[in-house]
Amino acid sequence: MNISTYIAKRFLLGERGVGASRFTGLIAIAGMAVGCFALILSIAVLNGFEKKVTAKIRGFEGDLRVSGASLDFIDIQKQLDEEQSVLSYMPFMERKGLVIGDGNILRIATLKAVDMNKTSSFYQLGLNEIELNPSDFPIIIGQLLASRLNLAVGDYVKLMSPVDHPSRFGLPRKVQVKVVGVFQGNVLDYDDRLVFVPLSVGKFLFTRKKGLDGVDIRLTAETEINMAREWLLNKFPHMTIESWENIHEGLFQAMRMERIGAIAVLSLIILVASFNLTSTLVLVTVQKIREIGILRAVGATTGTIRSILIKQGFMIGGIGAAVGLGLSFLVVIVQVNFGLLRLPEDIYFMKNLPMILTVKDVILVPFIAIILISISSGLAAQRAVLIQPKDAIYMEK
Repeated sequence: MNISTYIAKRFLLGERGVGASRFTGLIAIAGMAVGCFALILSIAVLNGFEKKVTAKIRGFEGDLRVSGASLDFIDIQKQLDEEQSVLSYMPFMERKGLVIGDGNILRIATLKAVDMNKTSSFYQLGLNEIELNPSDFPIIIGQLLASRLNLAVGDYVKLMSPVDHPSRFGLPRKVQVKVVGVFQGNVLDYDDRLVFVPLSVGKFLFTRKKGLDGVDIRLTAETEINMAREWLLNKFPHMTIESWENIHEGLFQAMRMERIGAIAVLSLIILVASFNLTSTLVLVTVQKIREIGILRAVGATTGTIRSILIKQGFMIGGIGAAVGLGLSFLVVIVQVNFGLLRLPEDIYFMKNLPMILTVKDVILVPFIAIILISISSGLAAQRAVLIQPKDAIYMEK
């Protein structure tokens, strides 16, 4: 065993004069453990919610979207059919319109005209098999919007697109449709603003549109979205190619900032524990002033004294960090496998509190702890190396 390591352990565990330093050392260990524990759990929860929200958004948007003023669906369809990474695709038209319920209750909604026969399989709406009768002009509506209009499956409503008024006189076109499904997304405002309608209804209402607005694309599970996007850009350079993340860029930037803020704030717990660690090491230095003086007298270099204090700091801080990380990993594993921490389903769209840890997160938290422990130990060690043998004898007296 290295001499500096041996002495550091003796200073840490010795019996003489360690009462106060041992107490403050235990406080430093507890603070470091709490800081690492809280930081790991907060990151795991943020990761879990981000993944759940991402899955929901991808379910409503697809993986990629091709759009543009001069969209040639026949050409796009031919290219997509030949690409193995494309699982399915959905051409659509989209426009803000009015949904008119009983009693002329009006709500503004986004009318998305799609192939209704493929809606349930392409978009992840959480609906069972839907019976479609083309003569009824079937629509699928969000739960919150249906609640505002007092609608249920089987009810009829009218749709209108005021933007597509054909002339200055008269009223815009109306069409009566039948509600065949009510979805519940519980993410963003889909439940309150989105209505899926048949393409035939879209073409009838959106008289100012010359053709399709775009094509939603769903990729196979192993396909890299960025690679598929680059492929589409090469095939259709005049078109706009967006991923689900591009479409909701503001939301995901806010989630990233929330993650950075949480890490910064919770790292303050580790920082405070590091301050306590510094005071513990300084106290050990004062209590062991005679021993440090003897070491200097027999030829110990300043590097050896610095090494002793730094190693002792890593022993104290390392124990706390290891305890905090171990407990947090245990909680994450238990939650992932057993789901003991429940969430109210009427508020959230999930039953259990989601927790996910990545390799990057597992590396980040110990890295933060090591950096702060190094700084704290270095500051205390700098105080110890200034002690000279004669000063140690004077201070001991």
